[in-house]
Amino acid sequence: KAHEHGVSILNIVQEQNTLAFEFEMPGFDVVGFEYRAKKKEDIKKVKNALNILSNYKNMIFPSASAECVQQDSMAKVINEGSHSEFKAEYILKCKNIDKIRDIQINYFSSFNFSKKLNINIITENKKQSQMTDKSNNKLDMDGYF
Repeated sequence: KAHEHGVSILNIVQEQNTLAFEFEMPGFDVVGFEYRAKKKEDIKKVKNALNILSNYKNMIFPSASAECVQQDSMAKVINEGSHSEFKAEYILKCKNIDKIRDIQINYFSSFNFSKKLNINIITENKKQSQMTDKSNNKLDMDGYF
């Protein structure tokens, strides 16, 4: 499906004490180009991006009081035709999920080509879609858990 440079998607889904985070990001937002990396310097940029994506704390961080730990993660680049897209998924188990008041969005500081993040949230208490940008790196989660 088509994407817009500078605009990525974050899906957040809760199931009991588990939170799933899924990022979909145009290649340009992550590495500054859309094509399949073939030159050494481009391959290095992709490997560096995948390394950053391998640690959820580089992308998001729920309130520490929730005591969340990573259960699973995945980061990959998908090349289709002349476009590339990065995907990252993180599964966190939280001891005190009801103590999450905010989620720190570290995505913008990890990838400086990124401009906006469309966020879809589905929790047991609430469903909402919203947009954030570099000027607002905290997601208010009060009332979601």
